[in-house]
Amino acid sequence: MIALSIPEVFDACGLLFGSKVEISLDFLKYLELSGLRSAYRKKALETHPDRARALGRDEAKMSDRFREVTLAYENLIPIVRNKGVVPLQGQSIANTNNEEAKAGCQTKKDFSELFYTREIPKRELLLGQFLYYSGLISWRTLIRAITWQRKQRPLIGQIALDWKMISRNEIQSILMRRNLKGRFGERAIRLGYLSRFQLMALLGKQRNLQSPIGEFFVNEGILHIQDMEVMTERQKIHNRNVCRRSRS
Repeated sequence: MIALSIPEVFDACGLLFGSKVEISLDFLKYLELSGLRSAYRKKALETHPDRARALGRDEAKMSDRFREVTLAYENLIPIVRNKGVVPLQGQSIANTNNEEAKAGCQTKKDFSELFYTREIPKRELLLGQFLYYSGLISWRTLIRAITWQRKQRPLIGQIALDWKMISRNEIQSILMRRNLKGRFGERAIRLGYLSRFQLMALLGKQRNLQSPIGEFFVNEGILHIQDMEVMTERQKIHNRNVCRRSRS
């Protein structure tokens, strides 16, 4: 299978999981096939043209949407099986692991200054995504903003400790097991200290405690605070309109 670009992969994720899920390479790494199938089944049920009459919707539009959902699902399957590794355009999934270092460099070259120039996707979008799809920030700026935002988050281990899911000794044991691949949460699962459900809850809490991404664009002088307020309101209007269309 020939790979999609990273923005296209993120679009596929957004189509299946919606704006309430923050789409990132970390999300893809933690995503399992069972979770992908569950999201697909839900979206397929919502968009299947056989339900058009019962829902009072246009069958042709639902058919197009159903095809988009199915294509997104089929494109994401090999990436999830490959533990979230996203190959470059023109590169097969099989070749990705052998060229990992090279891929990292090429990703910067191919996508760093990419500005989106097409129509804004007709789905719910997070604020950073909306700014990118509005053509106001480049792909690299969006990634910089996401990276900055992540650095504001408290550590997963600290949240787990506060919630009494693990002890300080267990945190130390996890940190010492450097022979295990993956980040702290993935190591904790492998060692039996956390379940995958607990990790997803911890990741959700971590995201809720992070600084608003809009602060990055204002602090960096990319957008004036008044412009940021205008775009935030436009993003909300866009998402409301998408919700109305999905119900009609």
